[in-house]
Amino acid sequence: MTLLLSGKARNLAAYSVAVALAIIILAAVGTASINALEQEIRKKEASDVRALAIATEGKLSTIASLMEATGSLPQVTAGAPYVAQMTKELHGVPQNVDAEKRQVAQSVLSKSQDIEAIAFILPNGEMYMEEPYYRQMNLTSTNFAFRDYFKGAVNSGSTYLGEVYISASSGASASAVAVPVTSGDELKGVWIGIVHLQNLDKFAKDMFDNDDGRRFTYADQHGHEVVYSNKIVPSLEEASKPLAEMDVYKKAISGESGVAVESIGGKEMLVAYHPVRVPGATWAVFSIQPYDSVIKPVQDLRMQTYYAIAIAAAAGAALAIVIAKRRP
Repeated sequence: MTLLLSGKARNLAAYSVAVALAIIILAAVGTASINALEQEIRKKEASDVRALAIATEGKLSTIASLMEATGSLPQVTAGAPYVAQMTKELHGVPQNVDAEKRQVAQSVLSKSQDIEAIAFILPNGEMYMEEPYYRQMNLTSTNFAFRDYFKGAVNSGSTYLGEVYISASSGASASAVAVPVTSGDELKGVWIGIVHLQNLDKFAKDMFDNDDGRRFTYADQHGHEVVYSNKIVPSLEEASKPLAEMDVYKKAISGESGVAVESIGGKEMLVAYHPVRVPGATWAVFSIQPYDSVIKPVQDLRMQTYYAIAIAAAAGAALAIVIAKRRP
């Protein structure tokens, strides 16, 4: 009898070990599947924002190339031959003055929907002319030597995309590609192309088929949020600390890319980030979406794994009880 009981005990022990191993294997496989799925989601987010960054670099490079090509034309390199006709009331020269330079500006505007205005600024920062002309008339100041785009172009001696600012003529957020215009070693002025920032918003939307679950946003070299494509998702500027102090921004501006979880607007957000190398500077682009929604498939798989483990454990325990009660 003792031998029989010992045999049953051994069988029960072996069964228990088998059940435990099965549960361990189930847990290991489930954990591996969960990790793989989360990595796949993060990889996709990183891939999407990388593709957007590369496409944006191409778009801004095209704008810069157009401004550089037209900035080297003789009509532009002639500088400001009619500077004597500038008035503060007109914020530059009259509409019918320096028609050659205005025609070049109008030609640029007709060729590119990404440039909303063209201006020529004197070496001292004074506005010489702007097209469309109504923008020149709407200016609230005449000297722009303080602008980041002007200082960047003059100090570097090369094409420079400035930080985001509030336009003195339109009152909207703007950024400018500035090309220093020289003749020999003499600075004749700065040829300015005002970038249509809302086109970056449309660009991101079109690239990802109007994806309403994500906010695509850009940040300039000084930590200003440029434009965003989804008002439902909180902006980076709603985070608990300034954008310029956020790790995702610092990493992107320094040339890194990746995916991280950030608290924005009181909610956890999955943020993919990537540098955008623009003329003379580095911007950053981000993909932002609620962490819970994007990780939901992972959470669902985790719960399924937990249920499977619980069911396996319960079934194993029940069978163990049956075995233990079975008569020899």
